[in-house]
Amino acid sequence: MPASRHGRGFDAKATPQHNVIVAQDEPIPEERRNKTPNLWAKGVRWYICTTAPSRELSAAASVRRIMLGGARAGETPFLAYVPCEFSWRRSVRSNLRVPRREQQRPIMRSYLFLGVLGGLCDMTLAALRERDIDQRNVHGLTGILGSRTAGPLRMNAEGLRWMRRQGEDELAGRTNLNPLVGLRAGDPVRAGSGMFSGFAATFVGTATGGTVGVVSIAIMGSAFNVSLPIEDVHKTA
Repeated sequence: MPASRHGRGFDAKATPQHNVIVAQDEPIPEERRNKTPNLWAKGVRWYICTTAPSRELSAAASVRRIMLGGARAGETPFLAYVPCEFSWRRSVRSNLRVPRREQQRPIMRSYLFLGVLGGLCDMTLAALRERDIDQRNVHGLTGILGSRTAGPLRMNAEGLRWMRRQGEDELAGRTNLNPLVGLRAGDPVRAGSGMFSGFAATFVGTATGGTVGVVSIAIMGSAFNVSLPIEDVHKTA
């Protein structure tokens, strides 16, 4: 080793290596994951229900657990479906020790699709209208779309096609908004955070080693680029 100006030799020292452990992703627990029922089941008639704010998924789970009494004791005639989008987010994006967590978000706020074997009747309506001691609906439902004269209305053919197509996309994984696998410049995306959250945009590319996504947003005829954490650049389904 070369000597220093004081005549001492330099001692070779090993520099400690500091490795960052990237936390493993945490998927949604199976008991909480949105379930897509058999949307083509025979004899099931479909209706559209409204729910209390942010109660779409819990209302669907509660409706699926209803068991009838009387002549239909033990029967569970209800199917419930809430179309959802899925994405991955890290609460502290600059710290790789914090895991990304999978999130699910209903694409139609305060709505769920209700399937009833044989259609609605007095008994099934009574089960859906059950209330607690404070006179609130125990399932989180606020109404069923229909008219005053005809009552709850069944979904038409166009509505059924849309719902079933959405169910197919969800089962095939096409509603998973992240990761951006196969995304190319010019593809449509949506901003998931910041002051332009929810805005439609066009994917431009990535920066900072792929941790930042650059999108182009057009407002009042003018387009400009916005940088977002890659987890917040969402593919459009």
